[in-house]
Amino acid sequence: EALGLTVPGGAAIPAADARRKRLAHLAGNRIVEMVREDLRLSKILTREAFENAIMVNAAVGGSTNLIVHLLAIAGRVGVPLEMEDFERLGSHLPLLVNLMPSGEFLMEDFYYAGGLPVVIQELKDHLHMDALTASGKSHAENTANTKCYNRDVIASFDQPLIPEAGIAVLRGNLCEDGAIIKPSAASPELMQHRGPAVVFEDIEDYHARIDDPNLEVDEDSVLVLKNVGPKGYPGMPEVGNMGLPKKLLEKGVRDMVRISDGRMSGTAYGTVV
Repeated sequence: EALGLTVPGGAAIPAADARRKRLAHLAGNRIVEMVREDLRLSKILTREAFENAIMVNAAVGGSTNLIVHLLAIAGRVGVPLEMEDFERLGSHLPLLVNLMPSGEFLMEDFYYAGGLPVVIQELKDHLHMDALTASGKSHAENTANTKCYNRDVIASFDQPLIPEAGIAVLRGNLCEDGAIIKPSAASPELMQHRGPAVVFEDIEDYHARIDDPNLEVDEDSVLVLKNVGPKGYPGMPEVGNMGLPKKLLEKGVRDMVRISDGRMSGTAYGTVV
């Protein structure tokens, strides 16, 4: 929806809500109209559209998988987009949506509170509100009459949940071309951390040793998982948010710094690089 590719207001409709069926009907009607209007993806997927998506993702505490998908889409349509753009555009923006795993509510609560149109309106001074969308109108027109019905779920820009929450790009000798972290899902006390590395050569090694009572690991350790990237596993699965050692869970430890070349699920919580 932030990219401009859906019927306005449809991004968060719950699966069991009857409006989901109506959305499908409206989408079918609209795509026929778009053909008649010669409104193509190339007219919607501009640089401004991608920048809007990055900024909205920051405000909703969205997944780090956005980087993989947006870079792929941008490459396909010929729009220049770099990993640094995600930090430059999103890292300074606040978290506005109190949604798991960064918050406490569910997607259906987000929708009934007003959904993505409310977030877009809250970000209007930062977004390209004149960007064209699939409705044939701009974001400004699509969201002109939005209303928030629950400020516990969607905060205002002036009173955010977290002042700066967008995806951050990290650099160092482990990944010279950059790594990413989702600060809104991380433990604040672990955002600056130093500890011994516990290294797993691959996912099989991890499964074989993670719950071994004799594994030399404590809450200050950094779990490192290798060879789960696009080539290693293969396919770059969502295993970056590794489960913690059983003996530490029994002690009440709920988060540790974890580093891998895999991905992290958007529904997962943790200080994961």
